[in-house]
Amino acid sequence: MVHKVIVPEADYALLAGKQKFSCCNIVVFTIIFLLGFTAIGILTYNFFKTAIAEEKLVNNVKVPSWMHWMWNHNSTNATAFKSTLKPIKEHYVVCYYTFEDNLSTTKLLPNNLDPHLCTHIIIGFASVVNCTLNIGKNVTSYHQVVALKKIAPTLKVMVSVGGAENDEGFAEMVSNHSNRKMFIRSVLNVTKELNLDGLDLDWEFPGWAQKADRQKIQFIQLVYELRKEFDHSGRKLTLSAAVAAPQAIIDQSYEVPSLAEHIDFINLMSYDYHFYIWYYPVTDLNSPLYSRALETGYLTSLNVNFSANYWVLKGMPREKIVIGIPTYGHSYKLYNPANHKVQAPAKSIGETGELGFVKYSDVCNFLKNGALKVFLNDSHVPYSYKNSEWISYDDINSVKQKALWIKANQFKGAMMYKLNTDDWNSTCSPNHRFPLTNTVKKILLTN
Repeated sequence: MVHKVIVPEADYALLAGKQKFSCCNIVVFTIIFLLGFTAIGILTYNFFKTAIAEEKLVNNVKVPSWMHWMWNHNSTNATAFKSTLKPIKEHYVVCYYTFEDNLSTTKLLPNNLDPHLCTHIIIGFASVVNCTLNIGKNVTSYHQVVALKKIAPTLKVMVSVGGAENDEGFAEMVSNHSNRKMFIRSVLNVTKELNLDGLDLDWEFPGWAQKADRQKIQFIQLVYELRKEFDHSGRKLTLSAAVAAPQAIIDQSYEVPSLAEHIDFINLMSYDYHFYIWYYPVTDLNSPLYSRALETGYLTSLNVNFSANYWVLKGMPREKIVIGIPTYGHSYKLYNPANHKVQAPAKSIGETGELGFVKYSDVCNFLKNGALKVFLNDSHVPYSYKNSEWISYDDINSVKQKALWIKANQFKGAMMYKLNTDDWNSTCSPNHRFPLTNTVKKILLTN
């Protein structure tokens, strides 16, 4: 809206007498004004372009310049950011494992798991039903996974509740103290009965769909009450949360300092940054470590490095951040097979995989059948293509780069999502099971 301002008549007197500008003066003034305005515009554009795109190395941490500026001007985080990174005495390799439906022809069974591969196995996914933890019909499978602790006594086995398609009951459960108390009581009963070592909260995402700010607070109340009851249980129960990577969801869904106070660690879901979707029909990378050189603006935030450091900026200690690494990729169907670079037009998900999700073993078969591979040195991840099929994924080289980055930047560890989609049956290389997870393990769990 333009506000109408009444100007006193006296102001017009300056224009009515001998002092008014000549035509020449007006032209000169206009030219000077436009030149000055253009110069300011160019400087402003260059500043923001640099602030968005440029990255700085600070204490071996590669961060966007604008984030570096925010750290230096934020009294809460400036000291922590500038200080020497604290060495991690014990890294984690947290592995999600899901019970697959009976229709799956090649499903990973509990007796095919390697008990020495991970520090934590998180079983997914339980649900919230009538404000209680419901593990479904897989009780026998839970017992089989827990039995692995007899072979590897230091292994922790947890249960994850929620998931992208299984978190409908959270909103009702967190809505009041009575419902949360009922849920926590059921968690204590289930973990004790099954000899589980803790709970992982995978609510995707508090207050996001309905933009209900109260859920953001109610989620913290749940975490606080769980922490309190876990500590009073007399058992060493672990509490973790699977959390979002995009900046907008982080801001909307989490009260980070309060979450950091009561959680043991977070599992950062630093994947699915890009996949085929009708309103963004171009190829792109599932889980890039860094932004690509040509990316600007919002796109520079869609990578592992940005998300992890943004959580630090918001108040989550590095020693509580476990970085997600996917063992699957995303497939696309190209519009034009001759145009097969990143950001190439795509018309649908690809034929490889299930609903566009591609297991690492399927990627290996894709390459064996003549697909060409491109490794992007700026983003540290590969993609492959053949004819109109295009797949973004992580390979041994990219997960190695991520594990080294985790170690160098003193994050708590890596979260592998998931064991089921790693090459557990040696499709890629004979007698080499779980190659992606094993690569991460060798880097993070070897002194």
